[in-house]
Amino acid sequence: MSEPVEQRLEKVESVLAHLQHDFDALNTSLLNQLRRLQEFEARFTRIEHELITFSESPEKRDPAGERPPHY
Repeated sequence: MSEPVEQRLEKVESVLAHLQHDFDALNTSLLNQLRRLQEFEARFTRIEHELITFSESPEKRDPAGERPPHY
């Protein structure tokens, strides 16, 4: 009915090895997602800055005071 201690230990070691592999795979995936999130945050910050700059009032120019390009 009961398994020998060596067989039980081998099963535990096997399960532990699989869990370690899964843990490493999840950790790698999480680090990749964190890197991508940081890249997206940087892009978002740049776009946000461009939108703020774009939405600021443009410089006021006097068309009557400008010389035409053919002069």
